[in-house]
Amino acid sequence: MSGPIEPQWNLLPDDPEAFFGLSGEYDLRDLKRKYNSFIRQFKPERFPEEFQKIRAAFERLNDALRYHERPGTSVIQPDQQFDWKFNEPTKQNPQPEKRPPELVEPREFPFPDDARPVERSDSLSAQSDPQPLHERISVESLPGIFEDLKQKEEKTPYDYYTLAVLSDIRQEETHAFAYWLLEGLQAHPDEPALFELLRQYFANQPDPDGLPELLEATSRAVRTDRFYYLTERAWDELLCHDAFSDFREHLETCEANLLDHRIDHMLVFYLHILKTAVWKASDHWLREKFGEIEAHYDRLPYWAEEEIDFLEQINLYRSQRSEFLEGGPVRAMIDQAIFDYCTKRESDADRSFLECQNQLVSLEEEVLREFNVPEKDIGIVLYLWERISSEVLERIAEELYPEQTESLEVQAKKLGHRLLTEGVGIRYQVLHSLALILGLGVLGSIGLII
Repeated sequence: MSGPIEPQWNLLPDDPEAFFGLSGEYDLRDLKRKYNSFIRQFKPERFPEEFQKIRAAFERLNDALRYHERPGTSVIQPDQQFDWKFNEPTKQNPQPEKRPPELVEPREFPFPDDARPVERSDSLSAQSDPQPLHERISVESLPGIFEDLKQKEEKTPYDYYTLAVLSDIRQEETHAFAYWLLEGLQAHPDEPALFELLRQYFANQPDPDGLPELLEATSRAVRTDRFYYLTERAWDELLCHDAFSDFREHLETCEANLLDHRIDHMLVFYLHILKTAVWKASDHWLREKFGEIEAHYDRLPYWAEEEIDFLEQINLYRSQRSEFLEGGPVRAMIDQAIFDYCTKRESDADRSFLECQNQLVSLEEEVLREFNVPEKDIGIVLYLWERISSEVLERIAEELYPEQTESLEVQAKKLGHRLLTEGVGIRYQVLHSLALILGLGVLGSIGLII
């Protein structure tokens, strides 16, 4: 039997579609199938670097598909993104009648003091035929190039990109890289490479210090509902680490700056953010956001129905959580795995699930005792395990070879497979995910319920 195919790592990060072997029309299911096949081969605990590359490529395409965006590129291409004459400015036609008045005049961003543009020097103004940037780098100091570029009156998108990179090298104030990209997007609205570079910046866990101010500045520069697609991953970080009252205040401030009345991106954003927010938000805020989604249900993409159902069940479970936890310590373990699935990054959530599974396999009597109840009393938990286990097991499923030393994880997988293949009847199908996780103990519970 031939071994797994080695991924084409040279295609990342610039061409994630080719890396996953996707082209033409494909959807979230196609992407997830390709992604899971790689994750089974490159597990995060054994191949952390490879896993991070695969995960970043997946998130990039997944985000674009959810928001109905064309997967952006940050590659500098002469026929699309940037002017490769580097120092020749592209004349801009602002067309004020087609743009919000707030964007016509240059906007002030909170740049660090030493990153602000300065007056052009006589020597630079007199330079009639400046050297291309790639030649200047080999003979001039980077700080000198940085200062000269700041003095240019009309900057190309590539100039702003260069300023962003050089500000990073100079280790200026926090988020100086992103602020230069924002300045570039103001001068060149909707420039695709600058937009994608900024989106990737937000996706790569930027420093939380000053992040709310950066998001607010972004909402003043990108005032359409594409703001949600651009900044979604940064909101994930704020939601995880800030008090919810602070998160809500920052989000409302940014949303007040948006001028676009389209709501499609907003709906996708809240479908995503609610998975974590449901554990931290007030009941009033949750009713408001679920109500907005319900009111515009007909505008949601095809995949949203299953996601809404899951979110509603999570919200319902949260309202009954304290009662469920009264059942004993095994239930507390299960509750923690559900919570981690909703609030942690994928690899950490999968690890929490497997640790819970491994412990439960050895707790037959405790599981039997705590789940010896009518099915209706644990119906929501059964549904949640159905969803969580199916997703996690898609990622960790692998061939089981007899010669392998059997860890608890392998034992649990085999047990789950046997329960699934040998079980008959509707009730076995309804309970198969719980059987998969709880192992032998749930087998007794199933017998009692039937």
